[in-house]
Amino acid sequence: MAGKSQQMGASIEEIASVSKEAAAGIEQTSASSQQTSSSMEEVSRSSEELARMAEKLKGLVSEIQDLNVLITISAVFFIL
Repeated sequence: MAGKSQQMGASIEEIASVSKEAAAGIEQTSASSQQTSSSMEEVSRSSEELARMAEKLKGLVSEIQDLNVLITISAVFFIL
């Protein structure tokens, strides 16, 4: 009877140890998930900012092209 009691106690200790390890793993996974989520939010914000910058750049390029056309027309009239 004492042997079975000791065996049961050892099994309970082993289960407790495995449970603690599993809990630590879950906490680590949770922390990693939170960090990944935070990183993804930052990537999303950066992507949105890049899209705004691209639109602004597109507008500036269009203005430069318009100026080039005006300069070309002015040069043609100057030559004439």
